[in-house]
Amino acid sequence: MSDAQIAELETLRRQLQQLHELFAVVIGETRPTPDNPGIVPWPELLSKFNVLASKYEVLSRTVGQKSATLLKEMAVVPQTRPSGIHEQNIMAVLLRTKLAPEIEKEEEAIWAQIEAGAQQDTSHESLAIAAMDAFRSLRKGHDGRVQAMLADALPQEAAQAPAAVQVSLEDVLAFVSSGRRA
Repeated sequence: MSDAQIAELETLRRQLQQLHELFAVVIGETRPTPDNPGIVPWPELLSKFNVLASKYEVLSRTVGQKSATLLKEMAVVPQTRPSGIHEQNIMAVLLRTKLAPEIEKEEEAIWAQIEAGAQQDTSHESLAIAAMDAFRSLRKGHDGRVQAMLADALPQEAAQAPAAVQVSLEDVLAFVSSGRRA
């Protein structure tokens, strides 16, 4: 490994360490204690979060742009061996490359649903046409019921009035939406 690569990794390690320390400081300052049971004011909490976000963004950009090829060639090895079972479990989770079994099962179920949906003969277009036909038949039925109700409610006025104008639900909707008769 060249000196330039070592210097680049050292810079990344320093930035990551600063971010880690800043996280510890923010968590320590925002956690209520017996000495300071009060809640941190929102503007102060927001400013601390903004500092954390900007440090994270700088580190993320550095890792993503400048050091991506270098890091792809590296392997991560802990400096010290984990002492307890808890630390060993954390290390196993952090170094896991395979999905957790329950997540893997859920992902397989999702892919099976997608494949089953793709194999169905029913297309969205045919479903939309069927829905439109159902709507039209319901609309015609509604128009008929409304006209029958009007004829029952106003039999004497209909006889005196000149020829009634046929108004359908479509005409009413067109008038309501545009202000013009269809």
